[in-house]
Amino acid sequence: MTLGRREFLQRLGVALATLGISDSTLAGMGNTYQQALARSSRRLALLVGINQYPDAVWQEKAPFDKGAFLQGALMDIELQRELLIHRFGVLPTDIVTLVDSEATGQSILEAIQGHLAEQAQPGDTVVFHFSGLGSQVQLTGATTDAPLPTLVPVDGIVTDSTNAVIHDLFEETLAQVLGKLQGIRVMTVLDASGASPRSSAFQGNFRVRSRLTIPTGEWQPFRGISPQAPRETSEKLSTAWPGLLLRASKPGLPALEGTWNGFSAGMFTYALTQQIWNSFPSQRQYWIFHQAAHTMSMWAGAEASPQLQGRLSTKEKDNLLTTGGIPKPAADGFVQTIDVVNQSANLWLGGLSTALLPYCTLGLRLQPLPSLPGLAAVPRGTLTVKVLKGLRARAELLDAESITAGTPLVEIERRLPRELALLVALDPTLERIERVDATSALSGLSAMATTAPGEQQVDCLFGQLNLEQLNRATDIDDQNAEKSADARLGNAVIQSGYGLFSPDHTLIPGTAPKESEAVKKAVGRLSEALHALLAVKLLRLSANTMSSQLPLRLSLETTGPDSQLVAIEETQRSRQFARSPLAQPTRLNANSLNGGSSTNLRIRLRNLGQNDLYYLIISVVEKSRLYVYCPPTTPTTAEQITAEAFADSSQLPSGEYLSLPDQPENALMPQQLEAAELFVIASIHPFYETWKALQTPEFRQASDRLASIPESLPVAKAILDDLNRASVLTDTSKPSTQEPVLTLRSHAWATLVMTLPLIA
Repeated sequence: MTLGRREFLQRLGVALATLGISDSTLAGMGNTYQQALARSSRRLALLVGINQYPDAVWQEKAPFDKGAFLQGALMDIELQRELLIHRFGVLPTDIVTLVDSEATGQSILEAIQGHLAEQAQPGDTVVFHFSGLGSQVQLTGATTDAPLPTLVPVDGIVTDSTNAVIHDLFEETLAQVLGKLQGIRVMTVLDASGASPRSSAFQGNFRVRSRLTIPTGEWQPFRGISPQAPRETSEKLSTAWPGLLLRASKPGLPALEGTWNGFSAGMFTYALTQQIWNSFPSQRQYWIFHQAAHTMSMWAGAEASPQLQGRLSTKEKDNLLTTGGIPKPAADGFVQTIDVVNQSANLWLGGLSTALLPYCTLGLRLQPLPSLPGLAAVPRGTLTVKVLKGLRARAELLDAESITAGTPLVEIERRLPRELALLVALDPTLERIERVDATSALSGLSAMATTAPGEQQVDCLFGQLNLEQLNRATDIDDQNAEKSADARLGNAVIQSGYGLFSPDHTLIPGTAPKESEAVKKAVGRLSEALHALLAVKLLRLSANTMSSQLPLRLSLETTGPDSQLVAIEETQRSRQFARSPLAQPTRLNANSLNGGSSTNLRIRLRNLGQNDLYYLIISVVEKSRLYVYCPPTTPTTAEQITAEAFADSSQLPSGEYLSLPDQPENALMPQQLEAAELFVIASIHPFYETWKALQTPEFRQASDRLASIPESLPVAKAILDDLNRASVLTDTSKPSTQEPVLTLRSHAWATLVMTLPLIA
């Protein structure tokens, strides 16, 4: 039965009331979704994923002796398929998948013609996704010496003395075929890369989705396809690509595949699909893509390099990333099946933060959102996760009514161990005795665990620096010409040393040695940095932009009379409570970050709810140095300021906003935020334990400024304790510090995370 608009909104209001959404904002929310539905059109998708490549695709021996080289390409297809069906409403029959042996070059092109070109009508959207190996090839007799980009189908065998033909699918051929879809919106996702030749199939804790060498051979068109002979490099192709092109990495750099909590996936595909699960129906492609890039940077450690390209990627054409709107609500996942007899359900948690996956079975709780459109019944109840395998969970149903398959879900309560560990992978290039010594030394530090690389998601790597890294990290005095010359000749003063690396094997700043050292000495030297990394891990575990029930908005703006909005982070609730439309952010010019501009910045924090909140602002610089914002207090004499005074002064009244820093002379420069990750944490209860943890003899408070945190791990633990207290505290009870598990409820806090947006 089709509901009228009035009844639709009435039923929607009942369902949303339990999430703290007021009736005054309901009409606006309903209109948002109805507008998205009105814009929607048919979507067709072709999803290609290859794990099982034969040895013939390599010029030499395959990089794996046993099993498949790639392990996450088929998971990418599952991620995209579930997203398309359950977030965009795509019919399963409109999605075609080609996996492993099915994905020959000929069959891929035939599926584009038969499924996409022959069925799509003007105004429709088609999605082509490829996960597998990428390559670069050199064509014999080509007019250019530059290698050309290709995708490696399952039959992309390498040329030899008996077969001189390149069997790869050239990216230019793919672009030509997709370009024939006139009047149809095209989105292409390539989670593969033609990286420069490499000696290893791994980069740190990740697999590389690239053929390791550059084959040479002749071009030959596929049957029934008569495109022009390929001649364009990735750079030229990407600009003129039909529609929107999303690449996992810059040309020449590898696309990476990681292992998470019991499953592998392409880092780009997982980050992108997870972000779209959590995005508003009207959010633009630039914002969604930036958020996905930030997630990749958080997982890998270095600056992420995904590319948003194609004819529809320009700022003037900043369309919805998915071209046509997102008709279903943002969610952490959805119900796959219901077992009424046993009061249980199977769930898909594709939008849930990867940081939470290892702790889901401690009692993660979710709540159904209204199934849109139609609302045949208003779903109610609570689902508690009992078993998790990959992204599929088995949950217990509590007081459930009208929950059906396909119902979207949002987290309402997470539980975390009170004692958490930093997971450190030992670089495989270490000698056996070095690994033994490192394991022993790390076990002597509190809250540290070790593992082999590639087996699971890790927080960092411990390894030896090579000679080049040692020389680059060592401060060479310009006045000591002899020492400088020796270093350039390879006679470095430091002959051996160890450091900490991000999961993609990027050296973490400040962890290189100043002198030669043994493994155990290195671990002792790095203990402070290791604990700082654990502190950052704890902060990230508090992030809940998607699920928080507090309407909170964080913005980064330029100062001055012509203030411009640079970046926005906000909870899902904030737009439902906002009284006016939100302006689109303006990208900073690169000169602003290079000292070529006098641009000053300020942070604005808005409490759009009906209750007063308390806030903390933590800045993390270069992954491991932490700073806290000290609000102005009275009295201002440092000796007189107590932890309670700081906690009480960091109050954000209902309906008001704060500008930080408060004084114009303390405005932030872009350089201060370029390598920073900003955590803004708001709670319904003051952060008493946190400010007590900060008040050490070494802490130097700086009113209306960011102050360095000498010991970051106790502070991070205190933050989680305060959030636990805000979640469970009542007038007659007090949370016990002896409980092994922390309980964090979505009505009690919000943690927003901001990084400097991509530079124009």
